[in-house]
Amino acid sequence: MEDFRVHDFRLTCASRLVQNGMTVQETAHILGHSNIATTMRYAHLEKNQVAEKMKAVIDRFND
Repeated sequence: MEDFRVHDFRLTCASRLVQNGMTVQETAHILGHSNIATTMRYAHLEKNQVAEKMKAVIDRFND
């Protein structure tokens, strides 16, 4: 079993924020990152969620 690190909370927090609809930019602001690339290392998006968001955007255009 791996040792737990406080850093693991940041990883989980960032991933969950993005997966639940917060933008990467908003997540970067919350975590205090000045460089968006730093946040991108934390933000693990699932392909299905990205596809669902894209479908929602396309549906809004078609309304």
